[in-house]
Amino acid sequence: MYRPILAVLAAAMLAAGSAEARPPIAAKWPLLAFDRQGSCELTINSNGKFMWIEASGLIPGTRASFALSNARMKPIAWNVLADSSGSWSTAYLPLLWGEGDGTLRNATSASTVAVRIDAPGCELAASAPWKREVRVIP
Repeated sequence: MYRPILAVLAAAMLAAGSAEARPPIAAKWPLLAFDRQGSCELTINSNGKFMWIEASGLIPGTRASFALSNARMKPIAWNVLADSSGSWSTAYLPLLWGEGDGTLRNATSASTVAVRIDAPGCELAASAPWKREVRVIP
């Protein structure tokens, strides 16, 4: 049971360095934060659980550094590659390990996700708050 899940997670992590096409559903999610510098733009959209992080206007095929921090978690620092249209994107599920996140009746967790993209000609940074809480229906 757990092996297929681990295989999917490993494949997703290996693919993290390349651009991903925006799922049609993510295009409808509200914009939480953005940054723009010249023709470069960074956006963070969310449906309340997942975040879609996207950079556009980069030089096609160039490398960029991607950094993400979220409260006390170990920051993510990746080298990523813009696609042929000068875009790069990824999905992110904000959570804090060791907090309930739905397993306890009174569990809540919240923080701010901060994202930074540094590429030739582009220095972009944006942050967005998030909160996960258990909803109890009386």
